[in-house]
This record gives sequence, C-alpha cells and structure tokens, in this order.
Amino acid sequence: MKKNWLLSLFALLTLFLIHDTVLAQTGRIDGTVIDGENGEPMIGVNVAIEGTTQGAITNLDGYFTIINVRPGEYTLRASMIGFSTLVVQDVRVNIDQTTTVDFELTEQVIEGAEVVVRAERPVVERDVSSSRVNLSKEQIENLPVSDITSVVGLQAGIQGLTVRGGSSDQLSFMVNGLSMRDERDNTPYTAISFTAISDVQIQTGGFNAEYGNVRSGIVNVITKEGQRDRYTADVLVRYTPAFQKHFGPAPNNPNSYWLRPYLDNDVAWTGTESGAWDVYLCLTPAFAGHVYCTAVEGPVPG
Repeated sequence: MKKNWLLSLFALLTLFLIHDTVLAQTGRIDGTVIDGENGEPMIGVNVAIEGTTQGAITNLDGYFTIINVRPGEYTLRASMIGFSTLVVQDVRVNIDQTTTVDFELTEQVIEGAEVVVRAERPVVERDVSSSRVNLSKEQIENLPVSDITSVVGLQAGIQGLTVRGGSSDQLSFMVNGLSMRDERDNTPYTAISFTAISDVQIQTGGFNAEYGNVRSGIVNVITKEGQRDRYTADVLVRYTPAFQKHFGPAPNNPNSYWLRPYLDNDVAWTGTESGAWDVYLCLTPAFAGHVYCTAVEGPVPG
C-alpha cells in the first residue's frame, strides 16, 4: 500500500513538472474589442481561432486573452449579434510570447459580408527582453539545409552548436518542452526529423529563469500537429551527383586487388610465390600462375 502511494505521488509530481515545461512552449493572443463608431469597449464579443476549439469572450473592458496557443499562423474571428464580423488573417504566435490583436466592430442592421484584414507584426515586441529569433515552417523550408543543427548554425553569433563561444554542452536543446540532452556529458540530442519541425525559437542571451542548467543559449523546437480532416505526408529527397563511390582503383582495373595477380606479367605466368613481387604486393590473393594451371588442368580457355 505504501509503495503504491509513493508511486502515485511521484507520477503526480512528474505531471506537474512536465505540464509547466510544456506550457512554456506555447504562446498567447490578447487584445481589445471596441465600437468603431464611439470607441467604447464592447462586452461579450466572441473571439475565436478558426479551425480550433480555442477562443475567448471579452470582459467589461473589452479585453480578451487566449492562452496555450501552439506556435504558428492563425485566423481570428470576432463576432457579435448586430455587428459586422471581423476576420484577421496571418496572426503569428511565437513560443512563450504574446501576440496582440485589436478589433473595431461596426454596427450593422442588415447582415452583410464579413470584413477581412491582415495582421502585421509590430516593429518592437514589448514582451521580448532577450536576444531571440523565431523561425516558422516556411522560413525553415527555404533554407539551404536539411537538418536542425544547420538551421541553428546559420543564425548570428552561432557556429554549429557553439553559441557566442560557449560549447554545445552549455546549450539547452528542447523539443515540445522536453529537454533533449545526454545526462552524462550534457551533449544535446539533435537527431530530429527535418520534415517534422514546425517552429524553432533560438535565444542567445537574456533568457528567463524558467530555463535551468544553461549558459550559452536555448533552442526550442516545436513539431507539427496532424490535420483533423485529412492525412498529410512530407518527403525529403536527396540526390548525389555522379562520382567515384569506392576507394582505390575500380574493380575492373587491371591493377585492382582481385585482377592484378592474373594480369600482371611479372607473376601471371610464374605465380605470386615466384619472388617477383615484394611483400606488400604479395598480400593480394595467391595465384600459382598460368603455366602451372596449363600443365595441371590443361589449356586455359580462350
């Protein structure tokens, strides 16, 4: 009984630790909704993320917040009875950051077409106090690389996995909130399928205290989620131009390992044991010589 209680307590503590770490890999969307005619905050407006079950309703101040949003690009829809529906496209959510989207709804007695606008990224992000870069799936696919280590190495101040002079064992490499490192020497484990990567965030300084056992930098990797209505697949094709795919002479070369004892005039007739070759050439397969084979087995065909 006591053993089962200890196991349950350990599982509960592990769940809490993993939960807090995973939350750090999501973002948040907030903003306000006001009346486009008088600028007053609107109460009870439904703000939803299209294609998901996430959303929020504005409070007395017209403020809303949607938490635990996976990194990526979304479309927000704000709607209320008696007002035109406003749709904002290309809303970008980054890891552990807040994206602010404000709405202005106009009163409409007769239902008409919805208004669609496109979100713009602010020049200054007020909730960012560290040196970081966020890479989307499209940006990663356009890079001339085929692994996550090369993606990290292309960023400013980084060479390979060496961040600002700090070795790779001083780097925190995380995938979906879980630390990927060898506990023996703190070496990061970066063998991740390149086609499974959705977003990457790289921090090279000024990171928060939520990340422990790290000195030089942090790499956060978020993997893709499957579609709810269809199956998808990614294929990574690599090709190599024609070149010599073996070491030394070709197999059909007269001086190759297997053919030289039979074609070299120094030993082809008298055999490799005749003393015509040095000790190194004698490492090839032994051959008694064509003269001996003709005397024992008859004429050589051809």
